[in-house]
Amino acid sequence: MKTALLFARRCALLCTVLLAMTTRPALAAPVVYLAGDSTVMSYASGNYPQQGWGGRIGDVFPSGVTFSNHAIGGRSSKSFVDEGRLAAILQMIKPGDYLFVQFGHNDDYSDPRLHTDPFTSYKNYLAMYIDLPRQYGAIPVLVSPMGKRRYDSSGQFLNDFVNRTAAMKELAREKSVPLIDLNALSIAFYNSVGVAATTDVFLWLPAGQYTRFPNGVSDGIHFQEYGAGQLARLVAQGIVENRLGISSLIGTVTYPAEAGALAGAGTVRERTYGGWQGRGYVRFPTTGGFMTLNQVIGRQSGWHTLRIRYANGSASVRSGQLVVNGVTSAISFNPTGAWSTWATRTVWVNLRAGTANAVSLRSTGSGLANIDTLTVY
Repeated sequence: MKTALLFARRCALLCTVLLAMTTRPALAAPVVYLAGDSTVMSYASGNYPQQGWGGRIGDVFPSGVTFSNHAIGGRSSKSFVDEGRLAAILQMIKPGDYLFVQFGHNDDYSDPRLHTDPFTSYKNYLAMYIDLPRQYGAIPVLVSPMGKRRYDSSGQFLNDFVNRTAAMKELAREKSVPLIDLNALSIAFYNSVGVAATTDVFLWLPAGQYTRFPNGVSDGIHFQEYGAGQLARLVAQGIVENRLGISSLIGTVTYPAEAGALAGAGTVRERTYGGWQGRGYVRFPTTGGFMTLNQVIGRQSGWHTLRIRYANGSASVRSGQLVVNGVTSAISFNPTGAWSTWATRTVWVNLRAGTANAVSLRSTGSGLANIDTLTVY
């Protein structure tokens, strides 16, 4: 019975495609359509600070591409189709456009309007998001569901979507379709920053701070603006790793220092002094402190401008080391007059094309400056 219903829905969608199909010329600027749930959708200002990665992905693409976010809360791969939302996208999609698809969170619910089985109906529904856009010359891209804020006693984050991610990867191989493994990328990111820092990523808010959430909230599924921005950066990383055509349109990428991996006693994320962006800055010990950004995007192989936002409230120059893909050079930061006064230090760095880049800052005796952001141009 379930197979018959799924076949009927697929036939109905195919009829919609055939009836609507006309010669659709490709546009100069591709449109990236997003199909997904509440972790992807864009939120209006009245919901601040809640946001999905689909509401921030445009930040990484300054021009040349348009994002059309059709993601909506509470939907699964099944219900999005059943409600006609995929059909609505198919009415608009054109050759050269993209359809990014991320479902999984709501597919796990027992509600028959939402539920799919990972290796059967989940794959069958996802196949619709692949086969039908391809009939218009569009490019489907699967995105595995990101991890939740759940971790074990050792502070390692758990994967709640092992089977769904495996099923999606299986389908991607069968259909030769690009897959952005946001599941693996997100969990690796959570582990790199640690449990405490993920309260800035997820919708984990104190009472009395935001109008939309007067009583506060401890939500380990959804994201605040900052977290959505970091997830969008991971999606951009996946776009580059899959060598999608739009990867050449990625603009400047800003990496918050506090989103890096920290090492060395006394290297801490801090908010003591004001004026920082993101969710704080990194303070280094006099020596032995490390902050590393992995999978930094290089739009092409060669020299890039790296702009470091820092504060040095001391009266003297603070120096340390900048390490890029294993190559070490000295770097210094002039005084800024106060620890809450921020300036930028611009250097040239040699990056590989793609994401196989690591950028580190190290304190080596004078404490380094407080580091806010690193932006690659």
